[in-house]
Amino acid sequence: MRLSTEQLERLSERVFKVLKASGHVGFDYTADETVEDRVLDAIMDVLEEDAKTEDRLSREAERLVQQQSHIAKASGKSLDDLVEEVKSRLAKAKRVTLGDGPDRADTLAEKVFKSVWNVDGIDFFSEDTKVQNCIARAIHRFRHDDERMIDAVERLADRKTNEERYTSSWCLAFDRYLSEVKQKIAAVQTGSAEAKTLSTLG
Repeated sequence: MRLSTEQLERLSERVFKVLKASGHVGFDYTADETVEDRVLDAIMDVLEEDAKTEDRLSREAERLVQQQSHIAKASGKSLDDLVEEVKSRLAKAKRVTLGDGPDRADTLAEKVFKSVWNVDGIDFFSEDTKVQNCIARAIHRFRHDDERMIDAVERLADRKTNEERYTSSWCLAFDRYLSEVKQKIAAVQTGSAEAKTLSTLG
C-alpha cells in the first residue's frame, strides 16, 4: 500500500499522539521548547524514507520486467503481477520489509525508536521494548490508505467512549470498531458480488 505524503504526515501525527498519551515518554520543554516538533519530524523522516525505499524497489522491478519483456509475455501474467513478484524478490534480497502486516510495523517501530531516542528533551519512562511495541501498534493501526475510514472510526471511538483520544483504552476501542467496520464493508461487498452473479445467471 502506497501512502501519499499527506497520509504519511497524518500517520506521523497519530503515532506521535499515541506515544505522547502512552505514558512511556515525557518531554522536557526547558531543554528545548520545540522538542515535540522535532520528535514528530523524526517519526516523519523514518516513514518517508521507508516510502522512498519502496518506490525505488518498484522502479527497479519495472525496469527489470521491461528488459525481459519477451519472458513477461511468455509467462501469461499481467505486467503488474510480474512487477510485484520481482519487487518481492528484490525486497527479500535487500532485506527490506514490505506489505501492511505487523512485520513492517515492527521494523518501522525499531527505526522510529532509534530516531526519537537521539532527540534532546525526550525522556523515556518504560523499557525499550514497551516503547517500540507502542509505536509498532500505532503504525499498524493507522497505516491505512482510506483516510475517511480512519477519520470515521476515530469519531466513533470518541462518541462511544469517554476516553481521551489516543490513550491505550481509546486505542483498544478504536481497534474493535475498525474491525467491525471492515467486517460490515466486506459483508456488503460479498453480498453485492453474489447479487451481481445471480443477476448475470438470471
